[in-house]
Amino acid sequence: MKTLKKLLALTMSLCMLFALGACSEEGGEESDTLILGTSADYPPYEFHVLDENGNDQIVGFDVSLAYQIAEDMGKELVIKDMAFEFVEQELQNGTVDIVLACIAPTPERLEMEDFSDIYREDPAPIMVIREEDADKYTSIESMAGATVGVQSATTKKDLIVENMPESELLELAGVPDLINNLLAGKCEGVFLDGGVALGYIENTDGLVAAEGIEIGEGDRMAVAVQKGDPKGLLESINQTIAECKENGKLDEWYAEAQEMSAEASE
Repeated sequence: MKTLKKLLALTMSLCMLFALGACSEEGGEESDTLILGTSADYPPYEFHVLDENGNDQIVGFDVSLAYQIAEDMGKELVIKDMAFEFVEQELQNGTVDIVLACIAPTPERLEMEDFSDIYREDPAPIMVIREEDADKYTSIESMAGATVGVQSATTKKDLIVENMPESELLELAGVPDLINNLLAGKCEGVFLDGGVALGYIENTDGLVAAEGIEIGEGDRMAVAVQKGDPKGLLESINQTIAECKENGKLDEWYAEAQEMSAEASE
């Protein structure tokens, strides 16, 4: 009988532990923090700068919006920086709550995650080349055999594979590495989102847009959350986006991010 009582007591204890664990998980959804997943190598959207004390900070247009989203939710923003190719995996695993990384809700992505309303429409992608090659690369055909750099896991890679099959592909995780390879002559062009490309062209000597090479359309960017929105974030996110469109904050943040990006490149 004593043994039976002990077994019953042990069983009840284990049940209580499982119940507490379940409560803990549910409580995690009501966390005081909002974890942002991003890839901070994409000015003016997300990038690193040093503050007046020499401390590293992640700033940018997307980051400003993320801080506002967190503030409106009454949460503290925590930024998790990683290579772009991992941001969606982290979101699906639940290790980040939202993703802002100049990301567009493509049909493929919509199968894996949900998206907010659109908060910005970016200019069409641009092929960035060296100024000395401006007269050489003026069409898709002219780049046959040339090496084109793209960031891993982006829609730009798919566009190059589909539209420039005769070009060689240089696929790297970071955009600064791609630009450095272009400047060093290790590739002939780098294919980037329009806004990002224009920033590098404006702030980097010797780079221009390849005239006559037009592939794809401008992306429509949104905030990504887990499929099914299990944490119930989208309603608040969409409300913040609507308010920031109305009060002009989105335009203000983009202009500020462009200015910070230019200063960081000096």
